[in-house]
Amino acid sequence: MTSLTTTHTVEGAPGRLRLRVRRPTRGTAVVEVGGEVDLGTAPRLWELLSERLHGNGAKLIVDLSAVGFFGAAGVRVLQRAHLLADETGTRLYVYPGACRSVRRLLDLCDDVTLRTLEKS
Repeated sequence: MTSLTTTHTVEGAPGRLRLRVRRPTRGTAVVEVGGEVDLGTAPRLWELLSERLHGNGAKLIVDLSAVGFFGAAGVRVLQRAHLLADETGTRLYVYPGACRSVRRLLDLCDDVTLRTLEKS
């Protein structure tokens, strides 16, 4: 079985948001996020996550390892996504990667609903 990949690029102000969806296994989708997540680009991230969470997958992983900037609007998107995941019965995980702005905001949130993954 081959994995399915879809790529979305969103031009935002002041930067770009790159979104790629992979399905490595049946029932699992990985949304790879790159570029900047800010007020201008966060709505597109929410739109894609919402689409995935309304699908029939059992697990959704949001990979933020290629993000250069992650603002408070991104945290809000992740919080909304976790609420929707709970409603739809989807397990949602966030991989923050090494981006300091992602890690700092997620640490400040101290929100147990934001389940994070660490690469092993």
